[in-house]
Amino acid sequence: VCWSLDGRHLFSGSKDQTVRMSDPESGEMMGGPWQDHCDEVYSLALSPDSMRLASASGDKTIRLWNIESQPGEPYEPLQHDEALWAVTFSPTGEFIATGGAIGWLSIWRVPW
Repeated sequence: VCWSLDGRHLFSGSKDQTVRMSDPESGEMMGGPWQDHCDEVYSLALSPDSMRLASASGDKTIRLWNIESQPGEPYEPLQHDEALWAVTFSPTGEFIATGGAIGWLSIWRVPW
């Protein structure tokens, strides 16, 4: 799970391969389910500008989701050789760091 910086949205990734955006006060789903992964979603991270969400999955991809102008619209995925268990944005939002099952760390320049 991942909170928005203003606390108005709560994002969740699931074993059912989806990402959802909810209202934390009401529990009501506000976006999703967003379905581009082919395996469980293990980790989520929100960009520092709160405009994009990254999701890490067992399908060996990082999916980047537009959550401001067109919620749920995916960008081109970042592909890796192993399942991805963790994702985070750099403080500037220029990079994404990922971690996997075998203990490695990768750094990606975001594609925008």
